[in-house]
Amino acid sequence: MKKVILDCDNTIGLEEKDVDDGLAFLFLLGREDIDLMAVTSVFGNSSLEETYSTTEKMLNDFKLEDKIKHFKGAAEAGDYDTEAAEYLAKAAAENNNEITLIAVGPLSNLYAAWKIDNNFFKNLKEIIIMGGVTEPLQFGDETIDELNFSCDPEAAEKVLKSEVPVALMSGNLCLAARFGEKSWRRVNRSKNKAVRAYIKDKIDHWYEYSSEIIGLTGFYMWDVVAVVYMTAPEIFPYNKRKFVSSVEDLKTGKIKTDKAEGRLQDAGVINLPSTILDTKRFKDIVFAAWDKIDITPEGYDDAE
Repeated sequence: MKKVILDCDNTIGLEEKDVDDGLAFLFLLGREDIDLMAVTSVFGNSSLEETYSTTEKMLNDFKLEDKIKHFKGAAEAGDYDTEAAEYLAKAAAENNNEITLIAVGPLSNLYAAWKIDNNFFKNLKEIIIMGGVTEPLQFGDETIDELNFSCDPEAAEKVLKSEVPVALMSGNLCLAARFGEKSWRRVNRSKNKAVRAYIKDKIDHWYEYSSEIIGLTGFYMWDVVAVVYMTAPEIFPYNKRKFVSSVEDLKTGKIKTDKAEGRLQDAGVINLPSTILDTKRFKDIVFAAWDKIDITPEGYDDAE
């Protein structure tokens, strides 16, 4: 069993807010090979109060409030005195080199944990991050602003230049993971009817709203890419690079790299995949995990 902590800015089901964090959580919930130790919430897609309450509701919906720990983290850049930071530092120290930390929001909680314990990064097994852009994200005539790194560029620089194996899923990579018409129809054919109905209800509005924004049917599964990478790294091309972005670069989420000669656990050496080699397998892995969730969410008994 892989020990995992998910650090996220979950807004699934909220009006005009992204659903990817919640779908990533459901993916982890359906994987029998993963021990989801805790979720730590951070600001980002919305305020901390909304991201925290959204995750609280999901834990309650799946009757997990006593099984998966949940901690409140940073409400803004510079808010580093939090219960999430305390938990992360303590958990990493007590489970030395065993925890995979998946960070799919601003990296404030990770930076805060390092401030508590300067061995924090070294105590982790690996960090998998979704964030940043290698080039501008262009949808038609619109350029979409990067969110995760630009929200707390100082934290992003520290985390990405730390001494721990880091895999970075850029926004550009995630464009290969679109939840379009075929995926929507597939949700309707899902074997797990209760979870299928839950997902449909939670993503329906975002599916329509995002389609207008990106000019294509559906939405991008940004954060889901990070959790799939953990379970199937072979469908992503290995691309070892030296991360050299400055805080100024990260104010716009710009990823800059050089050639790397060291190991992934060396400071600033990261794996930066450029695409998904097999998008069909990617989606098969996602849907298989959702279908294996063995808990009927609150209010969906009739969907069975």
